[in-house]
Amino acid sequence: MTVNKIKINVLISFFIVVNLLGQTSRKDLEKQRKKTEEQIALTKKILKETTSKKAKNQNELKSIARLIETREELIGTINQELEFVNQEVDGKKDEVDSVNSQLAIEKQNYAKAIVLAYKNKRVYNNTLYLFAAKSFNQLFQRIRFIQYLSAAQTKFLAKINEKKIELETKLKELFGLKESKIVLAKDKESEVKELESDKVQKSKTIASLQGKETELQAELTKQKKAKENLNAQINGIIAKEIAEAKRKAKEQAAKTAKTNTTKPNEKKPDKLTVVNKEPTLTPEAKLVSDNFAASKGKLPWPVEKGFISEHFGTHAHAQLEQVMIQNNGVDIQTNAGSVARCVQKGTVAAIISIPGMGKIILVNHGEYFTVYSKLQSVTVSQGETLSIKQTIGTISQDEDGATEIHFEIWLNQDKQNPEAWLSKH
Repeated sequence: MTVNKIKINVLISFFIVVNLLGQTSRKDLEKQRKKTEEQIALTKKILKETTSKKAKNQNELKSIARLIETREELIGTINQELEFVNQEVDGKKDEVDSVNSQLAIEKQNYAKAIVLAYKNKRVYNNTLYLFAAKSFNQLFQRIRFIQYLSAAQTKFLAKINEKKIELETKLKELFGLKESKIVLAKDKESEVKELESDKVQKSKTIASLQGKETELQAELTKQKKAKENLNAQINGIIAKEIAEAKRKAKEQAAKTAKTNTTKPNEKKPDKLTVVNKEPTLTPEAKLVSDNFAASKGKLPWPVEKGFISEHFGTHAHAQLEQVMIQNNGVDIQTNAGSVARCVQKGTVAAIISIPGMGKIILVNHGEYFTVYSKLQSVTVSQGETLSIKQTIGTISQDEDGATEIHFEIWLNQDKQNPEAWLSKH
């Protein structure tokens, strides 16, 4: 196989890798793997906290389920990395073959130069060879010939040495890739074992909760009432906030219209061209609202670290399949002692307390509202302007040892799925 053909094969392999893996790089996968490993460590820590109070509970089941989900994500990432490394190994093997072929060609060229020199043995006695010249012109030609052979041998040796060094580098890189492959394979094997262990633990937790349906049903009824109370109070507060926003906007619009009255000689606009649209927000409030809307998918989490333990919307209960759970936001489990933080600039609209939901803070962001529930203490006051990621209170820990915040996003009086708004954690 010629050098050019080998180079073409290397390029083809490269483009196959690109087509298979798209824009993802191995560094991206390594970052993703480390991030997932950190999430697993956090979930295990949270799981330890939730199992320290009681033998088995619902929050423990949520933590185990999240741990299994995260570990499966990690195994998927490792599989992608292994695929990436396999492609790199194949590409590096082609590079090694290419360098080997080039090295062989250089050795052949050097051998030809040696044979040429050997055929004319007088080359080895340069002095006699030069003095045997019959004319000055022949002497000059023989000098140039000796110089050519010497330069050619030096050049071939240099190329051979260069290719040997290149080959050693490529082989070292290939060895490193194979070592990475071995490490990744061991990591995958370890994670698969841990995953099986987590699944066994989940089964044991589910088994221990069986027979407690009455207790679970009572707890769910209690939670449902607390959430309904929260929902009613949020609706009432938001309705007042909307009405107040309209009043302020109307007043400001009236003042602006008064200062911009038509001059005596200026023609008034035709009544049919005037759009009678009542303003709903002041320009300042609209700017806050627009900034919030522009942050969709990029909002920081209301906690520094954690995982979603209960998703938005209606879904079946983990244990009581006949029971449907309605969640107006998301529940996020985090470490004990964690604080809640505001996800975007806004103003504290209300601070209330509801049995079963703890202290609640409702923040106004123009047309948008964020709700932070299950707080133990509050560090802000009503009417206070908040900045992004500002601490607003500490999250309470329930009797099962779970530290969990309930977070909601509303667009006026329409509930939003927070997962569509929060950044990828």
